[in-house]
Amino acid sequence: MFKVLQVSTFFGENGGVEKSVSDLSHALAEKLRVQVLCTAQGKTTREHIGKLRVTAAGGALAVSGRPLSLSFASEIAKQNVDVAHYHLPCPIAVLTEPFASPAARVRIATWHHGLVRHKAFDAITRPLVDHFLRSMDAIIVTSPQLIEHTPLLKRHYKKCIVIPLGIDEQRFTELDENTVLDLRDKFGTPLLLYVGRLVYYKGCETLIRAIADVPNAKLVMVGRGPLEHKLRALICELGLEQRVHLLGWQCENDLRSLFQACDLFVLPSTLPTECFGLVQVEAMLCGKPVINTDLPTGVPWVSIHEETGLTVQPNDPVALSQAIGKIVGDSEYRKALGANARRRALEKFTLGRQVDAVISFYEQLLSRSQSSVASHEQSLV
Repeated sequence: MFKVLQVSTFFGENGGVEKSVSDLSHALAEKLRVQVLCTAQGKTTREHIGKLRVTAAGGALAVSGRPLSLSFASEIAKQNVDVAHYHLPCPIAVLTEPFASPAARVRIATWHHGLVRHKAFDAITRPLVDHFLRSMDAIIVTSPQLIEHTPLLKRHYKKCIVIPLGIDEQRFTELDENTVLDLRDKFGTPLLLYVGRLVYYKGCETLIRAIADVPNAKLVMVGRGPLEHKLRALICELGLEQRVHLLGWQCENDLRSLFQACDLFVLPSTLPTECFGLVQVEAMLCGKPVINTDLPTGVPWVSIHEETGLTVQPNDPVALSQAIGKIVGDSEYRKALGANARRRALEKFTLGRQVDAVISFYEQLLSRSQSSVASHEQSLV
């Protein structure tokens, strides 16, 4: 049972990357010795979460919402592990790597997405990120499209391997039919679902404007964020108070029931910050068709146009409303897309498949590392 360090800016359930790192870390901890190093506002904390040991390097200041932790370098330099696994973007790790890094036999980075919104900072730090990727033994990408559309990854494509993110399908095996019927009675049908933060790149305003042009559709939006007040004002402006419902965050059971109750899931993201769209997989596991957007990331690869749902251009409320109308207006088409969606999710995007692939890759790289050491020692004899 070798030791693995997972390094991420944040750790928890507050975003897609954070959730994927959390799910992967907890699942790996069932088979390996896993610890997590992340950052947090305030003081440095150390705690055990399940089988994980989690250290959050504290910082008093933050840049673009990311804690500037002066203790991060000393914390990462203490680590002595078999595998150091970074999850990017993690600017603090990239900035400290030249002078502070863990003792590790193998170093891996998973590229989730770049810093799309912070283009100036991204341009300044690109040479450092390039150096960081060169120092890695391998790079995991979550979809083939990321290599194709990311210049930095293209430069290091020989190091890249595709391992998609996954969801624990056991979360969606139980169906509470009474709760599902109650939700459909409460909100009305056809029922659309959005799950995600209410932030700039998620396309929430586009979705609300699209709903205005589909008179019979109802929309439930789950999540919080800085755009909440603006979106509520837009809902009132368009007279959609009876058809669009902002619920805030929901507990696991309630969220699962909403996935099961909806007719259609919509992910209207507008920028490549949406690198994979893990919530699509949750909907697909429930047998729901997905409408997503044609981003240069894994989003349209997870749910495929006219196979598991429909894909439209970002920031286009007309195209989105037409796609919604096409699916909700044809129950047989909707069922066929939903069945395909569940099949694809089970075949490619389960957490078990992801964990098995990651562990196998760790073992492959460690074996290669051991062989290199043995060959070097032999050459010295």
